Amino acid sequence: MSTDEAYSMSTRTRFLLSVAAAAIMLGITSVPSAGQLVRGDENAVKTPSGPIPRRADGKPDLTGNWNGSPGGVTHTVILEDHPAGFGVTAGPTLIIDPPDGIIPYQAWALTERNRRREDSNGYEDQVGHCEFYDLGRIQIFSQEYMFSGNNFIINATQHITRVIPMDRREHLPAGIRLWTGDSIGHWEGDTLVVDTTNFTEKPRMSLGGDFHGADAHIVERFTMLDSNTIKWTMTIDNPKVFTRPWTMTSPAPMKRQKALGPAEWDVEDTCHEGNVDLVHLKNTYDQARAAAPKAK
Repeated sequence: MSTDEAYSMSTRTRFLLSVAAAAIMLGITSVPSAGQLVRGDENAVKTPSGPIPRRADGKPDLTGNWNGSPGGVTHTVILEDHPAGFGVTAGPTLIIDPPDGIIPYQAWALTERNRRREDSNGYEDQVGHCEFYDLGRIQIFSQEYMFSGNNFIINATQHITRVIPMDRREHLPAGIRLWTGDSIGHWEGDTLVVDTTNFTEKPRMSLGGDFHGADAHIVERFTMLDSNTIKWTMTIDNPKVFTRPWTMTSPAPMKRQKALGPAEWDVEDTCHEGNVDLVHLKNTYDQARAAAPKAK
């Protein structure tokens, strides 16, 4: 089977993915601020870029609002290069290593990823149920970065707040498992490095079924290029799921956005309200299972 055949979506699958994307977007568009997807550069600051701002300790000051996805919802659907169709915008791969732009799944994991990508299984995706986004998946939305004491804090979509201690050196005990994992940070020169472990099995990296498993070790790097630009990368390693570590980045370098007012952060999250597309996904899911051959 060719690469194009292996990684292209069927017409029907693209349709169901677009319905699932609509279900998710219906929830998040009711949430201004970090939960609001900023399209294009409409919210970017207009002031020219300057030198990297510095904190009192001399390290880069990442404080502010940032967005790394000027193209819209493209990569909530597929992380690798993919075609357009039925509401799904075509997009290039976000995988920068390996060079072919393809996630290096083990054979069993690729089979499972493709099962999740089937149209009848779209209902399984946790985001449509207003559950947590994966670390890489929140990168298409606006985020607020701030420092408080010895913590680096990320306020992201759906009120997902990551409090990342910069002075802790060991992760939590292995028996403690969290949706967004246990993150600890440190500086490597001018790059803020965030090291995360202790995941659950639940998070998905995209609507297209990509996943990293509970035992993933994820390393994010935030590097300021100038006062208005951050380069973000995320390296994922889990020998139980992948044949080698691999690295992805955001659809575009993260750009500084206009400040958000207090009222925009305090709006109630109404993710489920009016989310009728989820009903269609549930019906498709149930019908597929009813029609499936019974195991003997």
